[in-house]
Amino acid sequence: MSNFKDTAAVLKSVMSNLMSPDNNVRTKAESTLNSEWLAAQPQTLLGSLAFLVHQDPDAQARAFASVLLRRIAFQGMPNADTKEDMRMVWSAVPQAVTLAVKSELLGALRDESDRGARHKLCDTISEVVNNEGENDWPELVSALYACAQDSSAQLRESAYRIFSSCAFLLTTQSSEAVNTAFIGAFQDSDAAVRLAALQAAVAYILANDPKPRLGLAPMVPHMLSVLEPLYRDRDETELVEALSALIEAADEAPKLFSAVLGSLITFATEIGKNSELENTTRQTAMELLVTLAESAPGMCRKNAQFCQAIVPVCMEMMSSIEDSEDWYTTDVLEDSDNEENYVFGEQAMDRLAIALGGKQLLPTAFNYIPQMLASQEWSQRHAALMAISSIGEGCYKIMRSELQKILELIAPCFKDPHTRVRYAVCNCVGQMATDFAPQLQEKHHQLVLSNLIPAMDEAATPRVQAHAAAAMVNFAEEATKLVLDPYLDTLFERLLAMLSSPKRYVQEQAITTIATIADNAQAKFNKYYSTIMPMLLNVLAQASDKEHRLLRGKAIECATFIALAVGKETFKPDIARVVELLTHIQQSVTDADDPQASYLQSAWARLCKLMGADFAPILPVVMPPLIAAANQQPDFAILEDDEDPETSYSAEDGWEFASIGGQQVGIKTTALEEKCAAVELLVSYAKDLGVAFVPYAAEVLGILVPLFKFYFHEGVRAAAAAAVPPVLQSIKQAGDVAALRSVWASMCDKYISVLGNSDDDDTFTMQLFGSFADAVETVGEPSLGAEQMQAFVGVCVSQMNKYYQRMKAREAAREAEELDEDDEEQLVEEEMLEGLAIDEVARALHAMLATHGPAFVAMFQNVLPIAHMYLQESDPAARQWAICVFDDLVEYAGPASSQYASEFLKPIAQALRDTNAPDLRQAAAYGVGVMAQFGGDAYAEFVVGAALPAMLESLASNDARSTENVYATENIIAAVAKVLRFFGGKLPDAKGLLQTWFWALPVCNDADEAPATYEYLVQVLSEQPDALLLSANGTGSGNDPRALKHLVSVVVEALAACSFAPELVQALVAIMQKTMASLDDSARASLWASVSPEHQRALQSKGYI
Repeated sequence: MSNFKDTAAVLKSVMSNLMSPDNNVRTKAESTLNSEWLAAQPQTLLGSLAFLVHQDPDAQARAFASVLLRRIAFQGMPNADTKEDMRMVWSAVPQAVTLAVKSELLGALRDESDRGARHKLCDTISEVVNNEGENDWPELVSALYACAQDSSAQLRESAYRIFSSCAFLLTTQSSEAVNTAFIGAFQDSDAAVRLAALQAAVAYILANDPKPRLGLAPMVPHMLSVLEPLYRDRDETELVEALSALIEAADEAPKLFSAVLGSLITFATEIGKNSELENTTRQTAMELLVTLAESAPGMCRKNAQFCQAIVPVCMEMMSSIEDSEDWYTTDVLEDSDNEENYVFGEQAMDRLAIALGGKQLLPTAFNYIPQMLASQEWSQRHAALMAISSIGEGCYKIMRSELQKILELIAPCFKDPHTRVRYAVCNCVGQMATDFAPQLQEKHHQLVLSNLIPAMDEAATPRVQAHAAAAMVNFAEEATKLVLDPYLDTLFERLLAMLSSPKRYVQEQAITTIATIADNAQAKFNKYYSTIMPMLLNVLAQASDKEHRLLRGKAIECATFIALAVGKETFKPDIARVVELLTHIQQSVTDADDPQASYLQSAWARLCKLMGADFAPILPVVMPPLIAAANQQPDFAILEDDEDPETSYSAEDGWEFASIGGQQVGIKTTALEEKCAAVELLVSYAKDLGVAFVPYAAEVLGILVPLFKFYFHEGVRAAAAAAVPPVLQSIKQAGDVAALRSVWASMCDKYISVLGNSDDDDTFTMQLFGSFADAVETVGEPSLGAEQMQAFVGVCVSQMNKYYQRMKAREAAREAEELDEDDEEQLVEEEMLEGLAIDEVARALHAMLATHGPAFVAMFQNVLPIAHMYLQESDPAARQWAICVFDDLVEYAGPASSQYASEFLKPIAQALRDTNAPDLRQAAAYGVGVMAQFGGDAYAEFVVGAALPAMLESLASNDARSTENVYATENIIAAVAKVLRFFGGKLPDAKGLLQTWFWALPVCNDADEAPATYEYLVQVLSEQPDALLLSANGTGSGNDPRALKHLVSVVVEALAACSFAPELVQALVAIMQKTMASLDDSARASLWASVSPEHQRALQSKGYI
């Protein structure tokens, strides 16, 4: 590349200025590089950089040239005006140039002597391969194999560094040859080669599909051999790198470690216990074991050594906390430093408990906790308390039965002489109040609050005082009003005193706790309103300096929570002042990191919920910043792998980085959380404001629909999907049909497109299909044209085909006995989530049938093939989906559905007798009911001759009313009512069936079926009362005492449990009163005494008696 020698010399001077410490010089050099080189002569730029990479005598210049070459070659061409121009620079330059560049890179690979420059060179070569593929650079593969066997350690290391970034180069080779080469490299005389080979081996493992990976298990013991020399030589930097590589493998392919788990436990815990090592080294070793526990909990549970070895190391780490004067004197509370061992230990115990469960971890932990609580060392007592709070969530099932003993064990710590221990017990109780709610609140409130409330008096130790109040928040959030009410006066007294604390963080916490107490107490907080609200308004008006921003944010939150609690009438005198203050504060928020902004957004939403339509005039103040927050784009940063992100992108500011292909890619997660919160608030406003939200509806919908593809944050996508239907509903409520049709027309195709490309995220698939169903029902007919209906059906069929293939793959794996405990747990989780998603697909089809009727029925034939496939499956959930879809077809297509019925009737009859699948039986019974009601005579023979006998068998079962069967039973009762009503003339013994039906009542769990069932009861009693009020065997002349008692019972149960239309309530109450009035005093008293006190209270609370 001698033709680039002269231009390279000129370019080098530009590069020197790019590295200048002077900002002006650097900015000018960047402009020159972009305008005079990249835009004007990209081929010269790439050629010159490659020349410098290989030929320049200065190692720093060679390294910098490698970095620039990689960055520039694979960025887009500047000033691209056409699609032809929208290419990477590498693709835009002549092929002769890229060939020359690759030639220079190979030469540099052979000749480079400086290790730092060689690492940058390897990253650049990897980038070229990853963008081009191996077929476009065949010389590289042979060169890498030669390097891997060269006598030079630098060349051997380089080969494996590149393989670690381009593992696909190895997957096309013989696995036996690759394994042999790796095993040899793990024994290399050079430590750097061994480490690079380990990293490449991990990349190679992850590049293989799950099944081929299992064949690589014999390589794993040799991989671990790389660790021991690094530990022996105390080469901690490279030891951490090696362990980090193994963590990647453990996360993706944990079963490969099964045979070496015992030795890995010994090695990793030895490092974890070694206090002479750096924190990072110890934590990374333990992280490897924790990752294995999370990825393969069954494998780790089977190893008795696992918990016994890892728990004491974690507890020891937790005990390494040191006392510090700053902890006591600070005026600003900050989260614990995540790099500290005690923090890692707490997090590890939490993760282990969740992964492994309490059966194994809890006994091991409690081998240490009691003796640590009794220790003379405060750090030991602190660690024991933090351990209990860490493991509660994961060990819930076992710990809940021992809650009283555990609380009695830790209660003395509220009087511990050491402040940090008292702080820890507040933390412990607060976490337990969340993990064991509501049991802790209901059964142990006296023991907890008799210790926690006095801790809020510790004015001399404000950290404990504030943390006790924070624990009170957790307790109150899950407590009933009944539990908290006796403590309100005492609590409010303590919290008012805390507002006078000289420590601002104590004041802030007191305000937060007051807000939570008010939210719990609701109307009972009225008695404290006149005391606290003026104080909060004073904070909002007076605490205007920057250091009080968080305090004012907390006051904003508290004031609006109290407003919601006490209600509009009590809050009315202060509404105008609060709105004025919040508006003024919002106008003063200019800094991006001002915490008041998020508090304001939520506070406005609370006021909207309280004020309803009266909030509409405030929307011009509220909506612009909220829409801006919902519309903000995420912040990204791309750094070199060896750059320190903390210099410019602090984790405290919400930046998170991941290493990808030799670069660190960062995203500001706090901005994503703000965006998600804003979208969620849009849902709230649309629901609460209705018509008043219409002026913003079109703009908001324009933001929401593109967010369906916002892959950076699952919460944003879910919130956007949830927001669309209520926004559409607001337009519908305004009565502007044209506007509703217009906005729907602008989004419908995009909606369907995303439905068809919802990837493998079953949670979002479920949310999106549910959102689409709600939207279709809101817009109504005709919301989709023929082509759109066809596309929608295609999406549904595609989705169900995907789930069908997954179902068959699971069946095959189970039949082949390929699954261990971990696999089975994962499959069960997948099945549960898929089941929910399938339900939403069915609901979307239901919505289309309900709104489009006959127009959509014509499309149904495209659903039949996949429905028939599901009908043939042994899995009840699969058959249930198919039957539910057919039920909807019958309901909305009526007699026209009979043309599709032949494939469904026999499976429905079989489902009615399936005693092991109540949900399936329920779907089948519902189908029989809609056949009778909507299907017409074409279904009469099946309903009367096949379905009815099967349903009566189910009703006669001894466990028909068991918890798992009650919904199926009530659907059968409802279906029998419809058969009697619509096919009564075709029944051989209608009177006998009516008696059977009456004695099978009540229907009070299934809210959908109860109204029609009781409407039929009212009808029968009106038209032929003697037909029901016979004895249970159908004899007598009416008004049988047992029949009267049963009638009152079923009516009372329904009125107590269900919400009916006023007309039906009136009719049922009249039946109850008439029946009671027909009895003498003694019989009436006896009958009423048979009604449970709970049902009597329910009727009284609803005003029925």
